[in-house]
Amino acid sequence: MGAMKCGTTSLFYYLAEHPEIAPAKDKEPHFFAYSKKYNSNLNNYYKLWDWQPGNSIALEASTTYTMHPKYGDVAARIATLTNADFKFIYILRHPIKRIESHIRHLISEGFQKKVEVIEEHLAFTEYARQLDFYRSIFGRDRIHILLLENLQENPQIELYKICQFLEIDPDYQFQRINTVRNSRGSYNLHPVFRTIYKIPVVKSVGSLISPQIREKLYKPLSRKETLEVKLSEREKTLAIERLEPDLIRLQTEYGVDISRWNILAKV
Repeated sequence: MGAMKCGTTSLFYYLAEHPEIAPAKDKEPHFFAYSKKYNSNLNNYYKLWDWQPGNSIALEASTTYTMHPKYGDVAARIATLTNADFKFIYILRHPIKRIESHIRHLISEGFQKKVEVIEEHLAFTEYARQLDFYRSIFGRDRIHILLLENLQENPQIELYKICQFLEIDPDYQFQRINTVRNSRGSYNLHPVFRTIYKIPVVKSVGSLISPQIREKLYKPLSRKETLEVKLSEREKTLAIERLEPDLIRLQTEYGVDISRWNILAKV
């Protein structure tokens, strides 16, 4: 799991390389967020993976799982799957950069017309609040939190910590940590192909293709993001003022060192 536009795609593909991890055929199945999927049959959740010898961990990365209140009751829905042992990885980043990236994404997809901060951007950036739903049901020890900035600077170290958290071989040497996904200047599927991929038949066929093959197909169908989104100083100030109580809780209650973001005078 992770906040939207915080490096979940990169992290997913890094971890998918580990021999003890089975990556979901669709990185973001959104099973517990979409009522139609959840209400269909819980056994369908297990069909999202192709298990290989040596796999012990099933991995997926649906960002909708931490988009409350747009998608509510997700943690409670996950808890109904009682014959699975869930652990949660929550990756987050500098709040202003997350909001700017979120706006860039919505504009490029045609869901937002201009650069402005709306309630959705702020709600999804209330990291502590999003974590609260999982802590209250599963407990703090089931949640591993990391910063995108740390993953970018020291990927092998952060992946080592995650492997320890998942209780799998932490000494595995990841080979694809120099590839960044869904980032400006990197692979970003063109909107035309995104639309085509949403067609049920196409998506169904795509889910049968392994992540490794999809990776090879991704580059020629992608583009470099050129849209610039920068909030004004006033917009940044207003956003931080709104997020400040949550950011303080993120540090005091969840132990996240936010000092490197340099956004609050005192914490």
